[in-house]
Amino acid sequence: MYVQLGTLKRSDGRSLVEVMISLTIGLMIVLALTSLFAVNRQTYRATDDKSRLDDEGRLALNLIAHHVRMAGYGNLLLTIESGVREKSADNLTSVNETYPTLYTDFSNSEGKSVNAIQGCAGGFLDPSSTVSPIPCAAGVGADAFRVSYVVDRDSANTTAGFVPTDCLGAALVIRSTPAEGKKPAGGDKYVVDNRFFVRMNNGVPELYCQGNGNTPEGAPNLVNPPQPVAENVEQMRVVYGIANNDGQTIDRYIPANSVTDWNSVVSLKICLVMRSTNDKVAMEKQTYRDCNDTLVTAVDNRLRGVFSTTISIRSRSTGAT
Repeated sequence: MYVQLGTLKRSDGRSLVEVMISLTIGLMIVLALTSLFAVNRQTYRATDDKSRLDDEGRLALNLIAHHVRMAGYGNLLLTIESGVREKSADNLTSVNETYPTLYTDFSNSEGKSVNAIQGCAGGFLDPSSTVSPIPCAAGVGADAFRVSYVVDRDSANTTAGFVPTDCLGAALVIRSTPAEGKKPAGGDKYVVDNRFFVRMNNGVPELYCQGNGNTPEGAPNLVNPPQPVAENVEQMRVVYGIANNDGQTIDRYIPANSVTDWNSVVSLKICLVMRSTNDKVAMEKQTYRDCNDTLVTAVDNRLRGVFSTTISIRSRSTGAT
């Protein structure tokens, strides 16, 4: 008696070479997907930062332009009749002068707005000072400027109690209008006095505004501290358009430290250099032309954008009312 054993089937396996090849192909696919993810993520970061940079630049310029266009406007005062002006500087002659039928708080006897704007090349020594003109810093930092104008309760920028506000939304303190020279005393008014400048805040350069909200008349300094209104503003340069003899045509644009008569300024050219919020979003250090038209290579891998605009002071334009 015997037992016939069945034939054993052969079980084929994978060779070590096949396993290694499979692992290598899989690793290459994973690396390709990882690289694609990293590139897409970098592109998203760069696109997002560029979008935020553009938004911040437009926001900053629009905010500044709104206030500059208002510079010099004020409530109309009473009619004043012609009169004899004080003797001239040489103390030899008297001049008959006819005042306009209507003029504003920020107008002189010729109807030109005064005390409307003042700038400092290199920034303010103390932006909270109420001294006019504000002392300028002796430096090479970002430029700064102040804008003044008069508003009333019909202004769009008011509190819930219909009190006009400054650039930070703080309520203005009503001011009196005393008689000055041949100007009669006028009704009480709200005067906006906003200062714009660039300052570092925890390592981030930001555009600041400091307004005169809540500041009583005659105070030596503005009460409320400055607040940032736009972040990542690395540079601000302002040049001023000076009118020639006709009072309207711009003769030249000059920096603040070359302006000798602020009442001759009829427009401003404002330039801002903005940077992205995050570093290492650019593949390499960016080269760009700054507000001085100087070719600059960035010290980091942030994106940079240069924004500029020209703004006319409307109260000094032909036909201004």
